[in-house]
Amino acid sequence: MKLRVVHDASGRIVAAAEVIEGDEATPSATPLPGPHETAAEVEVPAEVASETLDVICTRMRVDTENNRLTAADA
Repeated sequence: MKLRVVHDASGRIVAAAEVIEGDEATPSATPLPGPHETAAEVEVPAEVASETLDVICTRMRVDTENNRLTAADA
């Protein structure tokens, strides 16, 4: 599973939407960054991929050096 996320400088996810693979006619959400925020597309680790989007966003953060998700308490 892939997510489009918006995060702050510390990697805290402030908005997210699942990337839906499909044709151009398939609508998909794209969160847009505000001031001092960054947009990224990241893979969800297998150990949390079965969780709901809200759980993933609260338990994970973006590792800003490697542009990937990591545990929020790490």
